[in-house]
Amino acid sequence: MKWNLFTLKVFAEVARQKSFTKAGRILGLTQPAVSFQVQNLEKQIGCPLMVRNRRGTVELTKTGEVLYHHIQKIYEFLQDLEAQLYPLTRHSNRQVVVGCCCIAGEHVVLAYGGASMHRWSQVIVHWHVGRCADNFTRLVEGSLDVAIACIPPEDSRLAHHAFVRIPLCCFEASRAAARHLSIKDLVSEPLILGEGGAGTRRALVRFLRKHGLSLDRCSVVVTSECIEAVKEMVAKDLGWSIVPRMVIQEELSQRRLSPIELKEGRPVQEFFVVYRKQGLMSDQLNDFIQFLLQTSPELPAQ
Repeated sequence: MKWNLFTLKVFAEVARQKSFTKAGRILGLTQPAVSFQVQNLEKQIGCPLMVRNRRGTVELTKTGEVLYHHIQKIYEFLQDLEAQLYPLTRHSNRQVVVGCCCIAGEHVVLAYGGASMHRWSQVIVHWHVGRCADNFTRLVEGSLDVAIACIPPEDSRLAHHAFVRIPLCCFEASRAAARHLSIKDLVSEPLILGEGGAGTRRALVRFLRKHGLSLDRCSVVVTSECIEAVKEMVAKDLGWSIVPRMVIQEELSQRRLSPIELKEGRPVQEFFVVYRKQGLMSDQLNDFIQFLLQTSPELPAQ
């Protein structure tokens, strides 16, 4: 029986995520492509490996459990092989694969000046933008070397260090002059909020708690994963929202949006460098992580 490592990788990801859709998102495959790989594996072995339960998630059959157990052993073997090869190949390993959350990928990374990044001209840096949860999974699996995230990971296999703190800006539809008011008054107005796992939302919750409030006190009317959609809804006067100022700098300059100045000051969002605790780290990756931690990005005035 011939084994395809890619097919085994797809099967293992579905088993971990208990979902074809989530596995596809992490692997960069469509759901039909994931199903095709699993179906081919089932045909090769000759029996079902997975079943869907009433909750819509995927469960392994007994055969699937045995296969998954041995796939984990295969990857342990490959990690050991990597450890043996590393001393022989480390000087030829010239690439770093970085996963970024949306704000980091579109704003924070670009804020590192050309002079600062020139030192990496001999290293190929691959940037991937995606959700933090997906980037953390890819880190653990090894398809990413490091992540820049707006929330810290919960997985104990990952280490993280805060490296950038960015003040947040409350904003609303265009006004003749910016309003100055207390957060205790603002929470009663319609709020358009980012997704539950977003770092901006986390920073707002922390700020509210500091001032004796909670998110439950806010009049949340819409939540969205798309920052552009949030900006458009705010511009149409459907409510206020909150993001780093650099995200809405163009709209503020065009007077499509107006800032809201809080009497209590501004919430602050942290960004984190995240990497695996275990496994070998190339010289290039270690230098790159230290560069992020020790070099301040050239962010616009907030």
